[in-house]
Amino acid sequence: MLRQFEFKSGSPALDLADTVSGRGRSEVDLLTEAADLASWLEAASFYPAPQAAITAANLRSAVELRAAIAECVEAAISVRKLPSKAVEVINAAAARPVFRPQLVDGAVELTAADPVSSAFSLIAEDAIKLLTAPTIQRLRACPGCNMLFVDRSRPGRRRWCSSSSGCGNRAKVSNFRKRAERKGQPHGR
Repeated sequence: MLRQFEFKSGSPALDLADTVSGRGRSEVDLLTEAADLASWLEAASFYPAPQAAITAANLRSAVELRAAIAECVEAAISVRKLPSKAVEVINAAAARPVFRPQLVDGAVELTAADPVSSAFSLIAEDAIKLLTAPTIQRLRACPGCNMLFVDRSRPGRRRWCSSSSGCGNRAKVSNFRKRAERKGQPHGR
């Protein structure tokens, strides 16, 4: 099944976490099989296919890392202590070897003994950077769809995601219609 992934969170770690669409509501898991993970890694530019086959164990590792990132980010947003088990998962993934550059036919090629594990290491490194100052104060969850994102706006007051679902636009339209109805005006074009 062809999955449609969004890369609008401002962070690879949050992009992975957001592969659970509608978190806490009508959840849709976008990583249900190894092929989904391969597609996501390739779309996220972490996995130059077909460097290695994605296994069921890789999928389980990705889902575990995704859950740990989401759990820590949700704790950070709620200004709670980061859950130690989730931190352990992120730290273990970050400790794996990363891609190394190699000169191949006059060009740089990134290689790794285990490219999937190396991709997870880079994603975990990104999560660690997010979960420390000053970025931790900029983590948000969209009130419309629960998409996790980094608020990189200058004032730091961004509220809505930038997802294709258009949560912010839908909220603005809804508020406009409510105001128009209160004033007794039609909410036409």
